[in-house]
Amino acid sequence: MQDKKPTVCVVGAGIAGLATSKELKDVGISCDLYEMMPVIGGVFAHYGWKEGKLTSSTCFTWFSDFPIEDRQKHLAWPEWLAYLAKYVEHNGTKDCFNFNCKVVETKKVATGGWDVTVHRKNWSNGHWTHPEKIDVVEETFTKHYDYLVMGSGLHHGPSMPEWEGACSFKKAGGTLIHSAEFRKAEDFAGKNVVVVGTGESGSDIAWLCSKVAKKVHISYRNGPGTLFPHNINGNTADIRDSRLTYSMPRTVWPLLLEGQKRFFNNIQHEDNKARQKAFKFAADQNYKNKNCIFTINACKSFGIPKAVCFNDAEVKGQVCHFEGKTVYFKDGSKVEDVDAVIAATGFKIDIPAIKDMELKKKYAHPRYLWKNMVAVDEKEFFLVGFCRPHQINLITCCEMQARALSQIISGKKSFPTDCEMKADIEKTVEHMAHTFSRGYKGLVDFIFFNDGLAKFIGCEPNYVKTFFTDPMMWYPMTFGAFQPSQYRLSGPGANPKQARDAIMKTPYYKWRKERMSRDLNCFLVNFAGGFFDLFGIGSKHLRMQGQLRPVFKMFAMWYVTAVLGLVAFEQYWPAGAMSFGAFQLCKFVGGISASDRENPDPTKNFLMNMSHPSFAYTKKDEKKEM
Repeated sequence: MQDKKPTVCVVGAGIAGLATSKELKDVGISCDLYEMMPVIGGVFAHYGWKEGKLTSSTCFTWFSDFPIEDRQKHLAWPEWLAYLAKYVEHNGTKDCFNFNCKVVETKKVATGGWDVTVHRKNWSNGHWTHPEKIDVVEETFTKHYDYLVMGSGLHHGPSMPEWEGACSFKKAGGTLIHSAEFRKAEDFAGKNVVVVGTGESGSDIAWLCSKVAKKVHISYRNGPGTLFPHNINGNTADIRDSRLTYSMPRTVWPLLLEGQKRFFNNIQHEDNKARQKAFKFAADQNYKNKNCIFTINACKSFGIPKAVCFNDAEVKGQVCHFEGKTVYFKDGSKVEDVDAVIAATGFKIDIPAIKDMELKKKYAHPRYLWKNMVAVDEKEFFLVGFCRPHQINLITCCEMQARALSQIISGKKSFPTDCEMKADIEKTVEHMAHTFSRGYKGLVDFIFFNDGLAKFIGCEPNYVKTFFTDPMMWYPMTFGAFQPSQYRLSGPGANPKQARDAIMKTPYYKWRKERMSRDLNCFLVNFAGGFFDLFGIGSKHLRMQGQLRPVFKMFAMWYVTAVLGLVAFEQYWPAGAMSFGAFQLCKFVGGISASDRENPDPTKNFLMNMSHPSFAYTKKDEKKEM
């Protein structure tokens, strides 16, 4: 045990900072949290527009020990900020917050720890969530801390392309802004608008502007990530994001690609053909670009399909250059008389408070850090939230990082050895290169990432034990939408009763036929993974991911035991049939994986043909927003 409690500085009052301050308090460590703006909320409270909504729903977008009751809603940003405020109040962490405080410089001290220089003044950018009157006495001060936690996230300053001729566009009266400056679509009413970028912000902005603008043109380089709507047929789309699905070997991505295409193409809207057309547009975009949940990050917004199919927005190639108010694109086309260009081109990965360029380089690629968090040779400095999951939600990733660092700082856990940390980093880099090579620098594989952190913390859900001791909970944990509370069933910070109650409220999607075919498909793929694991056959990329892996290895062992039992009783025909069936299943799954980056022929694989069979999903109790 440590005699003297360490001092900790936390930078940022977004999701990462709030989770870190709470988790540190839970292990008896106080901290000073510095936030540049006058309110909590991070990017949501400093750059968001009023019409904005979370891209992931309340199905699982909440802190693991502070669940939201209504699990079928995409919170508007003011609602999300209200939830964060309740979280802070519930945990009693506000006393450690220092608002209007910008950390302007951090220096590593040779004898240990960090000197942190803070400039306190009114830094508000006038955002609609900020108080109109802010009284702050300006001052600059420096304090020493044993540990520094940077919870300011990936978004640090807009990343604005330097287009040739952009100055001539502005001189001609054109408006050129980054999406961080976008406030409301009405500012672009009746205008000819080009939206550059197809991430979730670009998609939302394109949709909002298409409703009021004279014309919207959507420019992109490689197409959007995997397109998902907010809602499908009365459910949030992410209600289908189960652990069963995300445990499958990543090499079976062609199966998911084919399944998603069939699913979207089979959705029918007899009363609104534009909606049906939007789903087909998304299906074509995803399939053409080989985009699915195991190849690239999601774009959980249907803004682009809706803008194109509802309001005749036009898709363009990458911006080439400007000549006055004419925008030229690399596909050879051009748009004349453009009034405004909105660049939804993301943000820079940067830590402005670090002035040492060598340190900046070290943290420029979070994937080369242990758990996207710590450099092997610098264990007094942590990043939290410098990650972007390919699916599900960011909040769980931030919370798990916060729980891990709190265990370390409090002395309850120790870092792995340097060799173990390096091996873990190499494993992560190799895994991501094989599956998500096209994603962001900070992209993480949700199950791989969080189950890895859970194992370190000691809070990983034991699916084998739960299968025998609580099958009623095992079922929603496996087949239902992913629930963050499963990381609170055991280990440090556990609250088993609350966690079980939250898990038992897991929502299920309504379309029974689709659900059964999809779950059976995923089960069979994972069952094959169990055989690969049991016999050690095939490449490591044919292995399942996460805590369900031992369960399916157990299922495979039971199957083999049953076959051997039949042989022992001289029941050769059923034993042979079972053996042949297992062999064929493994052959089919291996065949899907062997297709590598080529779109497979679905007629050659029975699993492909099972993937979303050709029955239609019609409009039933559908919400107005997709």
